[in-house]
Amino acid sequence: MTNINFTTLDECIECYGRGNLVAIDNLKQIIFYTANGAQPKFVTENENKPGKISCWFLKSESAWLYKKWMEQNPKKVD
Repeated sequence: MTNINFTTLDECIECYGRGNLVAIDNLKQIIFYTANGAQPKFVTENENKPGKISCWFLKSESAWLYKKWMEQNPKKVD
C-alpha cells in the first residue's frame, strides 16, 4: 500500500475518516508500532503539547500492535 502525502490533518481525516484513525504521542509506542511494520498516515505537532509529535495510525492496522503494546507495558495500579 502506498502512503498518501497529506498536507493537513483535515485531509487525512477526510480520506480515512476520524473514527478510523488513532493519534499516538508516546514516542516509545510510536517506535514500537513503526518497528513492527505500521506506518503513520500523518505526523504533526501535538496540539496540546507544543514541541511534541502526534502520529496518526489507522486503527485497523494498529489494533493487533496495541494489544501487544499493552501486554508488554501494563498499566501500573497504585
